[in-house]
Amino acid sequence: MDRTPLDSSRLKDLAPAGGGLSPLRAFTARRILFPLADSFFTFDRALKHFLKEGLRAVELAAALERDELFERVMVPPLFGLEENSRYYSAAMVLEHLLIVGLSLRDRIPPLSRGEHLDREVRIEDYKPYVEIPDEIVQIYGDFLKGFEEHLRKDLGDIYRENRHIHPWFGALNPKQWMVMGAIHQSVHRRQIEAIVASLPTER
Repeated sequence: MDRTPLDSSRLKDLAPAGGGLSPLRAFTARRILFPLADSFFTFDRALKHFLKEGLRAVELAAALERDELFERVMVPPLFGLEENSRYYSAAMVLEHLLIVGLSLRDRIPPLSRGEHLDREVRIEDYKPYVEIPDEIVQIYGDFLKGFEEHLRKDLGDIYRENRHIHPWFGALNPKQWMVMGAIHQSVHRRQIEAIVASLPTER
């Protein structure tokens, strides 16, 4: 998706993009929480959760006026959200979810077919520091509507031992990438809720 980079310098002295979680939270996420989620979620359940949380994010954003949608807000620390991502607007969160969602949609099927993916996953490459269209709510909503059909079209063995490295969770197989996507949706749905709660009540 060709978007024009924006000035990302106003980060309220937060850590740089890609800085990740604190050592304790990173250990907890990788060694405890993700294995638990992987054992709980089937592929289908993870996919359903991904879509449910995405639609909830769309509903929250759709209720905002245009200036509220694009107003950057500093939210309190949230588990699973790196420091650099705390100063977003709701529109930026949707843009980030779109970037990540497109990557998942296009990464999981080839992995399930045994194809090798060369491109390294770097957190900083998925930041929404771009010019975001006014129609981002509709764009992301439309993306979600077609996500499952596009994903399943060329899907192979979701448990295939063909892995690609996530910088936080390590080498994941196709099913685990879908689980990661479900968790990611929940984190950022909570972020949009925190943004909405932090918006000024008088303008």
